[in-house]
Amino acid sequence: RSRRQRQMCIRDRNRGERQYASEAMAKRRSDILETARLLLTEQEGQFTMRELAAKSGVALATLYNIFGNQKELIGQAVIEVLRGSLTSWTVSEDVSLPEQVERRLESVVNEIFRRPAYARKMAELYFLPDPEGVVADLLHSVSLEDVSQAIIRLAERNVLAEDSDPNLIAREMVVIQYAVIARWSAGKFPDEQLLLRLKHVTLGHLAGSLVPELAKDCRKRMSELRASLGD
Repeated sequence: RSRRQRQMCIRDRNRGERQYASEAMAKRRSDILETARLLLTEQEGQFTMRELAAKSGVALATLYNIFGNQKELIGQAVIEVLRGSLTSWTVSEDVSLPEQVERRLESVVNEIFRRPAYARKMAELYFLPDPEGVVADLLHSVSLEDVSQAIIRLAERNVLAEDSDPNLIAREMVVIQYAVIARWSAGKFPDEQLLLRLKHVTLGHLAGSLVPELAKDCRKRMSELRASLGD
């Protein structure tokens, strides 16, 4: 994403938030975005503003006044799920790196199973070729923002291998995690394996970019996860 796109995304998020100063309006915002997520799930990722207005019980003009346009509204609907409900990577000296990664992924999976139909549709849309790419772009950029911050903090602690590229590690990690979620959404393995598989691939990818001691810790945990999966 370009700097201008990131600035527009921040502007759009702020716009959606500023319109709801009272409790009643905050509730209306929540209801509208929940309905948008429902339509994203049910209608192959597509819906019109008129459909959303009818489903939400608000005037069409109200949607445009609050969110500006459909892309901004979809952005609010997607981002709200990803932000605020997930446990960030702490990168703490007091907790092992594998445990920190696992805590973050546990938070992700808890959110997935809170609204599994929506999660399945988002995983599908992430890899769906789309000239507009609104949902996929938002899913990737918000996920990447969180992961990138953690990888940068690891780099600052000098625990990445010398030839590691923090930006590349973060980008690949996001894609790999969505690939696992997409396989789950397609029924390739049961629900109870989703968390184990996410932990396994994430630690595996990270291990290749860490200093030897931490890489060894990650690989040890990977072996335990593989045994749990029966692989």
